[in-house]
Amino acid sequence: MRQPALALLLALAAAGAQASCSRELSVGISDLGYSAFLRDGHVQGVVPDLLDELARRSGCKLTLRYAPRARVLLDFEHGSIDMLTSAMRAADRDRVGHFLPYAFTELDLIVASERGPSSLEVFVGRPDLKLGIVRGVRLGDALEERIAPLLASRQAEYSPDFNNLAAKLSAGRIQAAIIPNMIHAKLKRDGALPAQSIVVDLPEAGAEPIGLYLNRTTVTEDDVQLLQAQIALLRREGWIQQLYARYVGEAESRRLFRTEAR
Repeated sequence: MRQPALALLLALAAAGAQASCSRELSVGISDLGYSAFLRDGHVQGVVPDLLDELARRSGCKLTLRYAPRARVLLDFEHGSIDMLTSAMRAADRDRVGHFLPYAFTELDLIVASERGPSSLEVFVGRPDLKLGIVRGVRLGDALEERIAPLLASRQAEYSPDFNNLAAKLSAGRIQAAIIPNMIHAKLKRDGALPAQSIVVDLPEAGAEPIGLYLNRTTVTEDDVQLLQAQIALLRREGWIQQLYARYVGEAESRRLFRTEAR
C-alpha cells in the first residue's frame, strides 16, 4: 500500500477509535464450523472473536443474534438485523447491504478415504461414485458447470446441512463431498467425518472473499465508513489472518490468505 493511502487509513482508524456507531447494531450469526459455533451455551469462533475486536476498536456496541442460517438471511433481507456475517459477495446481497470483506473462504473436496475419487473428473462415467453438496451453498460458475451433469445423472445429491452431509459420508452413502474449509476442519476435529477422510484441492474453486454485510436501510453511511476503516486496518495488520491460524493452524491460514496484499 502506498504511504498516502496508508496515512489515510490510519487517520480513519484513529478517528473511529474516538467515535462509535450511532446506535447499537444487531448481528446475525449461525453455526458455521470454526466461523461460529456454540460451546457450553456461548457463541465462539472466528467471527465472534473478530466482532469483539471490532467493537473494542470502533466503540460500537454489537449484539449477536444466534439463529439458523436461513433465518438470519431472511431477517437481514427484511431489515430485522443490521449485520450479516460469513457472507460471500453476491448481486442479490449487494442490493440489500454494503459488503465489507475481511477474509477468504475456499471449497474443498472431502473424500472418504485415499482410495476415493481424486477429482470431480473421476466421477464421469462412474455411476458407483456419488457426490454430496449442501443445498444453498454458493459454488461459483465453474463448480456449478462441473456439478450440473452429476446432478442430472443423480451422481450428486443435496443435503439440508453439513452435519447431514458428514453423516452420509461416514455411512458410505456418498464417496465425496464439497465443504468449505472452516466447516470441514471443525467437522473433522469433532469426529463427524470419517477418520481416514482426506482433503483434495478443487481447481474449480479458488479462495473467495468473505465478509460482513451492513444493511443499507438500517445502518448509516457514517457507521459503514467507521467499521470499514477498522476492518481494513485489522487486515493490514495481519490480525485477522492470525485469528484464523488460532483455529485452523498456520498452514491453512496461509493457504486462505495467500492472495492477501498488505
